[in-house]
Amino acid sequence: MDNSKKKYLINFIVIAVIGLAMIITGFIIDKVSRDAFEGSYSPAWYIYVLEIVGASIFLLSFGNLHFYLQSKYNLRKMTIKQMSVIAVFSALSVILYYFGKFKLPIFPSWLDIQFSDVPALIISFMYGPLSGILAIVARFFCKLPGTSTVGVGELADLLIGFALVITAGLIYKKHRSFKGALCAMAFGMLAGTVVATLGNWMILIPAYKGIAGFPQAALTGAMDTIISGKQGVVTDDNFMIYYLFVAVIPFNVFRYSIVFIITLLLYKHLHKLVIYYAGNIRDENLVKDEEFDSEEFELQKE
Repeated sequence: MDNSKKKYLINFIVIAVIGLAMIITGFIIDKVSRDAFEGSYSPAWYIYVLEIVGASIFLLSFGNLHFYLQSKYNLRKMTIKQMSVIAVFSALSVILYYFGKFKLPIFPSWLDIQFSDVPALIISFMYGPLSGILAIVARFFCKLPGTSTVGVGELADLLIGFALVITAGLIYKKHRSFKGALCAMAFGMLAGTVVATLGNWMILIPAYKGIAGFPQAALTGAMDTIISGKQGVVTDDNFMIYYLFVAVIPFNVFRYSIVFIITLLLYKHLHKLVIYYAGNIRDENLVKDEEFDSEEFELQKE
């Protein structure tokens, strides 16, 4: 490994460790304070600052990781403008995570219809699934300091977001057409829904109860009210079956349908704007710079 590659790798590790250390320190201070003051405790401002700055430093480390992977594996070369585009879409994903969501009474109150997947999906179509992953990671760490579920809800969105952007991004990378986009979105929906179902069953609901302290009776009661409007249909024994097949699966299909419609409406126009500002990512293995077609990455019917 030459010195330039080693420098990027060392910088990535050092910066990432510093960022994670700040986030973990904030969590530890918050946990100790909660145990000490119990009901009268509210997080101090410096805890949020510590965790937000730590998340920002952690994300900054991925720039060095990108340059390391680029030099090691001869990946597509990205300019500063193109990396700033990824940062902007990541920021949009974070903003929509906070403000672009709503609840529907037909689903449990902890399941939000949200649009933060739209920027992550668009950028994964433009620049590949790694860019979408960075947007999902940014969303996760920026939301973590304000979590109301001890990170359980944020973990769910992280896992499901990964399944969506990786699956859809990889398929569209190979089939850049309108039909390819529809196929990418369909398989992205399938992957996200499968991960959401398995994750809720094996990890998230147990974590809600064991870590976040949600009582089983409250979960069962909320699901029972949605199913019948009265108590007695959903019990602790059959809760998981009702929750997965009546709430989780329909919820994710509905949410992804909205996300995909918005993505189809916005992608072509946003991509033209991005090309005008930052240009395309040159892939020398596929096309020479002088022969590069600016329409290659646009959604269009075959």
